[in-house]
Amino acid sequence: MKVWDLHCDTLSELRYAENDGCPLSFQKNGLQIDLEKLKKGDYLLQCFACYVNLGRDRQNPLKACMEMIDIFYRLLEEYPQDLVQIKTPADIKALPADGRIGAMLTIEEGGVCLDDDRILRDLYRLGVRMMTLTWNFENGLASPNSVPGDAATVWPCEAVIDKGLTKRGREFVEMMEDIHMILDVSHLSDKGFWDVAECTRRPFAASHSDARSVCGHVRNLTDEMIRIMGEKGGLIGLNYCASFLDPCMDRNRVKSRVSDMARHALHLMNIGGEDILGLGSDFDGIEGDLEIKNAADLPLLAEGLVQGGLTPRQVEKIFYKNAMRFFEENL
Repeated sequence: MKVWDLHCDTLSELRYAENDGCPLSFQKNGLQIDLEKLKKGDYLLQCFACYVNLGRDRQNPLKACMEMIDIFYRLLEEYPQDLVQIKTPADIKALPADGRIGAMLTIEEGGVCLDDDRILRDLYRLGVRMMTLTWNFENGLASPNSVPGDAATVWPCEAVIDKGLTKRGREFVEMMEDIHMILDVSHLSDKGFWDVAECTRRPFAASHSDARSVCGHVRNLTDEMIRIMGEKGGLIGLNYCASFLDPCMDRNRVKSRVSDMARHALHLMNIGGEDILGLGSDFDGIEGDLEIKNAADLPLLAEGLVQGGLTPRQVEKIFYKNAMRFFEENL
């Protein structure tokens, strides 16, 4: 079954390796995503995020982002028979017959724009089609729900309800909608989410988030959030991270299991409708005890979701049909 994945951190891992003087081949490597694994998993499209950690790259986040965009374009040049960039609805319509794996450029950390709308437009011109307003640090646009290294934000903990979008963040939301760059609310604080829900005119996405009522991590979405996204025609990418899937109270023993992914999927679709859910693996950004270890294992996920109570038709919608429709309608 074809796969459309809304989020991975592979570009950042390739950048780290390159900057450390140990570049990795994209054909085959030890990461969770490489070309060989994408082919084995029968991928239709992978969204490649430029993930910028402001704790590591705060001095020049735009430079870090541009280094990953450079890697993205070099991959397209090195593997023209295997990868094709996707930027428009026409590109999406042509993809199934093309035979190559679609590659869409996205950003995880709106702070790379330096609060400058000119940079936002230039990133769009470079092919960026979806962006989170934050990662896990506050920036000039918004506040997140968790901060790295802060034990109070692991789980269970209180969501951030007093800090959301800044004035500049609201302006960025409007500009992103105007240029048809998909707004991604994964990592955003609860108040930030509701600010987005209140001020958006177009559907938005949560590229890699699960259901908070199934597992109480604040990176997950509440039922009220899921419901409003369904009403607005939004899209949620099911995250494979154990911390977001497993409700085990001993947070040192959490596991990423297909059975938990099925429980989250059923809940998300029950609250938000069958059109709301896609896949958002977070590959190369997650580790630990994973039943779906890398992109080559996606056929096992399809089988496991059916065993977990979803119909083959629902699994097909989750695997690629919902995402394909969402991006075709909203780019």
